[in-house]
Amino acid sequence: MGIFDFRLSIVDWGCVGCKIAAAVFVASWCAFAGCTVCPVDVRLSTNTQLQRKAQECLKAAISYEDNPVVRAEAVEALESVASAEILPWIRSAMLDEHPGVRFAACMATGRLRDASAESGLRIRLNDADASVKAAALYALHRLGHTEQTGRLTWYLLYSNDLTVRRNAAMAIALLDEPSAVKVLAKAMKDSDAGVRQHALEGMARLGNKEARQELAFMANSGVGSEEVFALNALGATGDRVYEDTFRYKLATGVHLETRLAAASGLGRLGKRDGLAVALEGLAMQRPPRNDPDDPGSDQLLRIHQLAASAAGAIGREEALPALANMLERSDDPRVQVSASRAVLEILAAAHTRDLPFAAAARPALR
Repeated sequence: MGIFDFRLSIVDWGCVGCKIAAAVFVASWCAFAGCTVCPVDVRLSTNTQLQRKAQECLKAAISYEDNPVVRAEAVEALESVASAEILPWIRSAMLDEHPGVRFAACMATGRLRDASAESGLRIRLNDADASVKAAALYALHRLGHTEQTGRLTWYLLYSNDLTVRRNAAMAIALLDEPSAVKVLAKAMKDSDAGVRQHALEGMARLGNKEARQELAFMANSGVGSEEVFALNALGATGDRVYEDTFRYKLATGVHLETRLAAASGLGRLGKRDGLAVALEGLAMQRPPRNDPDDPGSDQLLRIHQLAASAAGAIGREEALPALANMLERSDDPRVQVSASRAVLEILAAAHTRDLPFAAAARPALR
């Protein structure tokens, strides 16, 4: 796996952390440890404090020196709860020394359509790393500057660097251009499985029926990493036709990771059926399997990140105490970033539910 494949880092069971050196718990994170764990009945004042703590955690993570994966994941987390206040933090990450972080920042500014980042994006068109260039092309396209977007096709189909091809597939899919399906279909012939996965997920996101059928088949393959990838990809489509698939895998998935991915998919559809599984994953203290090819530390990292993702997707405040505990006591900043993101997503969902007329607009919870 290449250093930019952050979305796959929690589902590719052989290389959590993208093969970058493991993060170290250092003094800069100690400010987030040792506080009282939030009680079960989280009150509004506590919610406000927890929200502030999660935001500060992400801001600290975006400058975390020991591991660029932490910085990149912090960029993605800040993007998910974007506000005018945090946009400058994301823009600053385009100047990071590590290309993976610059890539994440460019992609985030594109998804957020941050017009104030245009000058920085044009500088990144001359970046030494081709993946960063691809991300800048994507972001500029999202801002309405499409004159060079065609270069993404070249990066996808002709680059000699498999990481560049993977990231070009991701960027092309996120352009939200239906015509991109034809280009991504050509990438399905790529010799690299990662490129094919990105292309398949992108085609499914763009509504291609054959790609979605292939993902539905993979979701029942019995191979844990394939099932998690497929369920997450199907969840990203937001298509309610897969609700039964998510429910079936939530009930029958052999691996906890599969059940967590199914819980996340249901959460994106407004269903809370997977909340108990998410809480189980958040509380996990020991690896569930003894596998020499999958170290226990990798299993726990993956489970905690997937559980936080599921809790954030479900958006119920019952998960806040467990997330607060994870934020305060985890010795892995990657887990703290995941917990912070989930906290902010849950609080944002709670705020939305409290808005006038929100009850009539939101899907029914079961």
